[in-house]
Amino acid sequence: MNKLQRIIATGLVAVPLVLGMPGCKKTDNEPSTNQTRTEQVQEDNQLRNTVLSYLSQPKFSNSDFMEQITGTKAELQMLDLREGMVYLSIPERQFTKEALGELAINSNLVEFGKTVNGEFSGSRIELGDYVLRKPGNYFFRFPSNNFRVDETDSINIPYRSTNYSINMQELQDFVSNKSVFGGYLNADTGTDRYGRHQVIANHGAFVAKKGESSLERLVGSLTRNENTDEGKTQKLLDFVTEELKYDYSDANSNAEVLKRPNEVLMTGGSDCSGKVILYASLLEQTGVDYRLVYINEHITVAVEGDYGNRNGLNFNIGDTTYSIAETTARGFQIGRSRLTQNLGIEDIKYIQRPDEDSKIYDAKTGKALPFR
Repeated sequence: MNKLQRIIATGLVAVPLVLGMPGCKKTDNEPSTNQTRTEQVQEDNQLRNTVLSYLSQPKFSNSDFMEQITGTKAELQMLDLREGMVYLSIPERQFTKEALGELAINSNLVEFGKTVNGEFSGSRIELGDYVLRKPGNYFFRFPSNNFRVDETDSINIPYRSTNYSINMQELQDFVSNKSVFGGYLNADTGTDRYGRHQVIANHGAFVAKKGESSLERLVGSLTRNENTDEGKTQKLLDFVTEELKYDYSDANSNAEVLKRPNEVLMTGGSDCSGKVILYASLLEQTGVDYRLVYINEHITVAVEGDYGNRNGLNFNIGDTTYSIAETTARGFQIGRSRLTQNLGIEDIKYIQRPDEDSKIYDAKTGKALPFR
């Protein structure tokens, strides 16, 4: 199924750990104690799945994610779904009973690896089917449902002009795709001369909806001194182009890497895809109208507003004028900056306004592309 129930393109799918059984429904309206406890277990497991998903996919998370949520220097080495175990390491000098308590609910379920000489630290530590070659570290494991989570935790990512913060509920809403528009992953652009279907990734599916609270806070902080839509739009673009790096590893990946907006912010950058998704998500919080603009092997954004046209990079849809806001060009000024690459309005192939199951339209014919 290609419908975006889980955004699999990011490689970040909620880890399929065992969830609590649903509580039995009573005939009265008052929840039983068992039902309340079961619901809490389900919520804890969902949050645990979210946390373990990010820990097991560091490409989509901040490098100090573990430290921020546990207060320890532990590192996830392996998440074994077959046996439902988490394998972690921690520097020997950082290990304490208290640190272990921040990682495991029940420390009695923790099993430590040892060297062939029975030492807990060494150049080669064996634990189950795995070996850790990291001198100066302990290596241990416990059931994944024993991993401690705290719903009051939050993640803070510092930037030059402001900080991005996201709490556990907001993080969970992103992973479950509640906070993004969703939709099909790919749109069919037709067949090549060999009859093979060609597709483009549906970037609009990853854009955050208006009202996503972590992005609202960020936008409010970035635009607090701006009184016009044009000023806010440019300020948000400045943030994306100047404070988030262009990640060549995303661009040069064998498969297209699409990140949710929080993941772009947590990792500090992305390629054109992630930067466009983030910028569009920030614009959603302001109410400024915009379009995603698909070009051969590139994507950018066009925004509504009065920016002039010194660079020749604007176009009309009906009576509305849109100007290109290039997210990968550092310091790009809407309506003014020129691009070094030979890019013009005539190169636009497809246009999309992200929304619930929004269409991607052929810029020449106006026809909607079929989703796959």
